[in-house]
Amino acid sequence: MNQHTRSSFDSVTRRQALAIGASAAVASTAGCSTLLNAIGNRVFEQVNLLNQLNQEVSGSIEVVDPDGETVLDTPFDVPSTESDGESNIVAYADVWTTTGEYQVDLELADTVIAGTSQLNQRFPITNTEEEIVAISIGSSDQSEPIALRVGESFSDLGQTNETS
Repeated sequence: MNQHTRSSFDSVTRRQALAIGASAAVASTAGCSTLLNAIGNRVFEQVNLLNQLNQEVSGSIEVVDPDGETVLDTPFDVPSTESDGESNIVAYADVWTTTGEYQVDLELADTVIAGTSQLNQRFPITNTEEEIVAISIGSSDQSEPIALRVGESFSDLGQTNETS
């Protein structure tokens, strides 16, 4: 049985998400990562699924910790970027158990993006209190249609990292 909790984003409406996005765009052009990080810290949990497609995506995600224990194993439904009043982010808290190398296996149901419907990747967690993972479904990078990023802040997630 998992001990993670799924965060509800009912309080983040589409209008608020658009305002956050606009603020982020303005802040990024001004070089202000402090605002971006404050917004991201309010929205993100330890594991975050971001749907960048114009359709809802469903599937399952499993995360295994460095000791081989399954710490997250659940189906998901992530609304599209165009859904009214719903966030296109599903987030899970209380996933990290220890530092070390984690494994994620994500499988999309009935959706193929640039020839793939899954992500199987190892990634390091060096600070269980600060680090977060974002998995972007429908990433704008054609070579990485489902992209995983690890960071300690929202602005870190936009940077390419060397996990493989």
